[in-house]
Amino acid sequence: MYIVIAGGGIAGSTVARELLDHKHDVLVIDHDRQVCEELYAHSGIVTIQGDARNMEILHEARIEKADVALATLYHDADNLTFSLLAHSCGVSRIIVKMRDPAYADAFQMAGATSICDMSSMFRHKVIIELESPKIKVITSIEHDKAQLIMFELPMHWPHAGITIQELARQKAFLKHCVFAGLIDQDSDRMVVPRGNDRLYPGNKVFMVVHSRQIMAIERYLEGLDEGA
Repeated sequence: MYIVIAGGGIAGSTVARELLDHKHDVLVIDHDRQVCEELYAHSGIVTIQGDARNMEILHEARIEKADVALATLYHDADNLTFSLLAHSCGVSRIIVKMRDPAYADAFQMAGATSICDMSSMFRHKVIIELESPKIKVITSIEHDKAQLIMFELPMHWPHAGITIQELARQKAFLKHCVFAGLIDQDSDRMVVPRGNDRLYPGNKVFMVVHSRQIMAIERYLEGLDEGA
């Protein structure tokens, strides 16, 4: 895919490198010449120095050919302008980084197809990390309705060898939970779990869960620590 990224800061440059590693055709627009030169020198990322809110710069970037436009500028108002211009050029997928949730409706009207709400993600992650320390939130899904989480089964877990299917019958996992991945402690290999796969102490379990289910899983893990 051809992807145009507005902003070569931490977010934009990090995503650009990752996309380049995945063999995508990436172009970054940034107003700072030094940022552009360093991105090209260190990563080989094609850059254009200029204002991503300027239509001439966007035409130079061949925005009308882009499969995806990614807005990672610092200010929401700037990302909004970039999104609107990209939308007017016919870009079908526009992904934006949003700091202030008050801009959500405006981004949608400007053609944004995916909004990364930094404030809500941070707030939600902090709350879960504080209230559910045994569970790590990897990412939020669909405006915090669901979470991709990871937890490690305690080393003294009394149910070594239980299958995924059997664990799924436990009350904490009975509803709003999908097993997404499993890392074996010995092999350090990620596998997509099946119902007959067995779990052992030290396994790292990845799940997609409804946000309201996280506390039940935390209580289940705390019960194990207490020897339940």
